[in-house]
Amino acid sequence: MAKCLRDFRAKRVETLAKTLAKTLAETLADWTGWYLGFYDLTSHRNDKILDWHRKYGPVVCIGPNEVSVATLDGTRKIYGTTFRWAKSNYFDHFKGYGMRSVFATKEYEEHRQKRRFISSFYQPSTIYKLPEIEHYVKDRAEAVVRQIQHDQPVDVYGLTDWYAIDIITFLTLGPDFASQSIESPCVERQIFARLKQQQFVGPFRIRHPRAYAAFSRAYQWLSSKRSYLVADDDLASWCKDRISAAMDGKRLLDSHSLLRHLLHHDHTGTENAPLNRDYVAAEILDNINAAEATVAVTATYLLWRLTAAPLWQDNIRKELALLPVQEDGSLSFTDIDSRVPALEACLREVYRLHPASSGRAERVVPQGGSVISDFHLPEDTIVTTSVPALHRDEVLFPDPDRFMPERWLNADPDTLKAREAQLIPFGHGGRICLGKALATLEIKVLIASLYQQHKSVMEASTTAESMRQCSTHDAVPSALKCEIRFQRVAEKC
Repeated sequence: MAKCLRDFRAKRVETLAKTLAKTLAETLADWTGWYLGFYDLTSHRNDKILDWHRKYGPVVCIGPNEVSVATLDGTRKIYGTTFRWAKSNYFDHFKGYGMRSVFATKEYEEHRQKRRFISSFYQPSTIYKLPEIEHYVKDRAEAVVRQIQHDQPVDVYGLTDWYAIDIITFLTLGPDFASQSIESPCVERQIFARLKQQQFVGPFRIRHPRAYAAFSRAYQWLSSKRSYLVADDDLASWCKDRISAAMDGKRLLDSHSLLRHLLHHDHTGTENAPLNRDYVAAEILDNINAAEATVAVTATYLLWRLTAAPLWQDNIRKELALLPVQEDGSLSFTDIDSRVPALEACLREVYRLHPASSGRAERVVPQGGSVISDFHLPEDTIVTTSVPALHRDEVLFPDPDRFMPERWLNADPDTLKAREAQLIPFGHGGRICLGKALATLEIKVLIASLYQQHKSVMEASTTAESMRQCSTHDAVPSALKCEIRFQRVAEKC
């Protein structure tokens, strides 16, 4: 294995095409796919690929016909709008109701057209400027604060999950059909908890979908404890029922919801060409699933990192104390976003260390092949960027495995610009995640609400191992929980 990867790195453009063909077909086909498969099944895929990049360089062969890249120039080529590489068949597994949402759409041009349907809805100018969105996010953040009991352990992964569910259902379905997960046990809590358990069997499902389908049905019949095996089906059923109810809702046309936006916005320039309703449902399902997972994972890792770094809690609290208070007693998001540099630095560092995605943003090398970082990749090679390898570049990010928010505050302008360019937790290019603005709003408002009058301390059950980020689709913590304690601080803070 090591020799194979060293050979892959050593060869140059004039010889690599031949070497790759021989290496992939003759040497690796029998066992390398299973070798990486082992790390898939044990949720260590990203860790192993990062290790290979550190040993063998910026371009490594990770399996038959699969290559991982860890350079910014390579990333721009793979995901940029100039070359328009298609997504791989990996994305076939994320269709909803038989339809392809924006996320599951493989061809670039089709993706671009679908993206137009929803891009304006998620623009920062929309998310940040509509008072009803900020008001609801603040309301949900205060609901989280009310769940906290002084110096009692609380699972913030669960809390942030419920917080994210409530907000994304409000935004996609409208206020009448938004969940109220924070305050009360409900079916949504149960479904999303099971979805997180299902993460760990996801690699088997991707590799062997038919076997998984039979296996999951049999196990569910034998024991209700295995209900998590069909959690994605449960979410799809719940979502379709909720969408149907929202479509019949009396206030749908008055709501600022993604459902109204997709059903009634003129996307085609003609009045008589509404979007297919199954496609609309697939888009809503994907948005709910993705937004819930991304915000919960990122907020949880930010809370964990801050709990282990009391100095940064203090810095954030001091900067929040300098902000003007609005008439309703809250802080404006505009001020939180622009005048609390400690929070921005901590969030960037969490994005760097804990990107909330599987890392499998696979693309297919187009006809004729392509050269990346001096290596020729044959056509139809599956290629992806290793986000952990980019984010932990030892040259750009010294001591890369440490949580060091100061690296975003003390760097010279050129270094800061280079670091910002290589920070890609939401992807890169024309297919970058549309939810970045919403995630920023949710996370910053929540952290501000929690740390204005509280500090957090670690619970003994929360360790580096329990918080190991797994290479699952949503990059969940291994223990599926993060218990910490909140304690009130003196008002003068």
